[in-house]
Amino acid sequence: MQLEPASEKAPLFLFNPSPNLRTIKRLRLRFLIALVFSVFGATTQCLADVEHDFQIWTPITLDFPINRKLRGYFEVGPRIGDGASRINQLLVRPGLEYRFTDHASLFTGYLWQSTYQYNPSKVLHEHRIWQQLLFEKDIKRLQLINRTRLEQRCFEDLAGTGNRLRHLVKGNLKLSKLFYLTTSNELFLNLNSVNDGPQRGVDQNRFFSGIGFKFGKNDRIEFGYQHQYVNRSDEFDDQANHALIFQTYFGLLD
Repeated sequence: MQLEPASEKAPLFLFNPSPNLRTIKRLRLRFLIALVFSVFGATTQCLADVEHDFQIWTPITLDFPINRKLRGYFEVGPRIGDGASRINQLLVRPGLEYRFTDHASLFTGYLWQSTYQYNPSKVLHEHRIWQQLLFEKDIKRLQLINRTRLEQRCFEDLAGTGNRLRHLVKGNLKLSKLFYLTTSNELFLNLNSVNDGPQRGVDQNRFFSGIGFKFGKNDRIEFGYQHQYVNRSDEFDDQANHALIFQTYFGLLD
């Protein structure tokens, strides 16, 4: 009696698993593609009522020694908005840094911020007292930065003080002695509500990605793109700012 080849009678996967593995991989790929488009579609729908603006931010930071553990901190940050056509905000932020170790610091300081409105023509002023904890850790070529900042915000035209918590996580990946990749995300949370002002809850989120260039031992420039999503609690739409960032740091040696 002549037997028929087993491969013609038995299930295919017992003798040739490759087609089934390819089928599974194709199904997984299709599922992932469908998932990506579903998330993209949902996100697009959620962001339908968002006002967009292109901006340019050029903060400059100076860090200088006072004694062995105490350092001075000074930052000025012009922000150009409305399609990068005119100045939108100006921030001046002095402070003091106390270094527990080479990798942990405590900051405190003051901030003055002016926001320019052109229709109607008006300048809004804000004053802040701020405190922050900063931790840094190096893992081979990767530098990790964790920053937690607390702000007490006073608005000249509003009664009451707004308390806001900010948490930033940042990573710098060394490419060479001069260049590194950098990315960060910072979440802002209002801890209380102010009448006709900030409301309790998520205030905004900033995501930044770019490249850094070191031109001195403690001096560097970072250039990249920042997506800032502002959660408005008033009758206006939320705002998404797309900003080109030019950050310059000068660190004077002890």
